[in-house]
Amino acid sequence: MSTHPTDTNRPNELAREQSLSDLEQAVGDREQLLGDRDQSRIDQEQLGNDRQRDSTDPGDPRDERNLNDRQARIDREQLTRDIGQEALDHSQEGRDNQQQALDETRAMFKLPASQQPDIPDTNTIRREATDRARAAAERAQAALTRALAAVARAEANDIRAREDEPFRR
Repeated sequence: MSTHPTDTNRPNELAREQSLSDLEQAVGDREQLLGDRDQSRIDQEQLGNDRQRDSTDPGDPRDERNLNDRQARIDREQLTRDIGQEALDHSQEGRDNQQQALDETRAMFKLPASQQPDIPDTNTIRREATDRARAAAERAQAALTRALAAVARAEANDIRAREDEPFRR
């Protein structure tokens, strides 16, 4: 965006930002929908586990262990889902703030909300979206590499600890 508020391209820049904001909101809505579907699946698994627990013989340790393992998995999935929901909520708050800033900027330039300046062509939108997706993929790959390195370090530490264990006795 231009740093000069009197720039004649400002309405076009606002339209571009609004278009990107709308795209981000659509992606966020889709992520929320996927999260809601995941929550529904977790709820169904919890219900199934509760029903199975109610119908099994409480004295069988194998059934108890299986049900406890399944419950632990469901609890981990729920925790992961809760953390994901917090991230979605935080992202939505950021999008809301961004939209408010766009609206305030539009008002500052006395552009009516119904007036939409020229919208960028589809090739420009596609190219910029592809660039952002490529950058996101690169960030994700770097995060995966860091995570794998952390796992390798943890495994190495575990192996060293087991090797040192006979000497500690």
